Amino acid sequence: MAAGGGSGAGPGEQRGVPDGLILGVLGFLLGVTLFAWTATGFAALFAHGSWPDSVTFMRTPMAVRQLVSAPDDLPAAWPDTPPGELSGYGLFWGLFIGELMVAAVLTVFVLGVVTRWRALRTVRLRERERAQERARERAEESAEERAAARAEERVRDAPAPYVPAAQPAPAPVAPTPPPPAPVEQAPVERAPAPRPAEPV
Repeated sequence: MAAGGGSGAGPGEQRGVPDGLILGVLGFLLGVTLFAWTATGFAALFAHGSWPDSVTFMRTPMAVRQLVSAPDDLPAAWPDTPPGELSGYGLFWGLFIGELMVAAVLTVFVLGVVTRWRALRTVRLRERERAQERARERAEESAEERAAARAEERVRDAPAPYVPAAQPAPAPVAPTPPPPAPVEQAPVERAPAPRPAEPV
């Protein structure tokens, strides 16, 4: 809880009346004061051909306050001005409402232009960011391609490692057969030689 007894407001929460609302109310009051002053002066100028005496911007807030209570009594709103120099309340209110309408139209127009400009600026910023991202991606891709090409050139240009020529494998040596065992020869009996035939 806050020291004052109320619930504590977080850092992101607003306390009190927003600044935009205060500025809006002040701008509206200033605009109404300006329109009442110019409507009074222009109504008298159109009706009598001259700006009335004592109709000043500094006196206008009191005149607006009096007009809120009595809208059809212009001499009471401007007591320092001779009533003959003021116009009728119809011309005054016609000019006042016309000024309000022109101001409203101009405000809507300006707001539309500003909103459209902001939207176009946002679209352009997004397009610029996308173009920068595409350019960055292309640069990264080209850098990767260049690095790969350099690596290929290095591999291609590098001298082949020395590999000694393969020596032919020696032919397998056939095992020498063991000497044959001596064979004992049996004595051969010779047949008796034939005798020559005796003459008869």
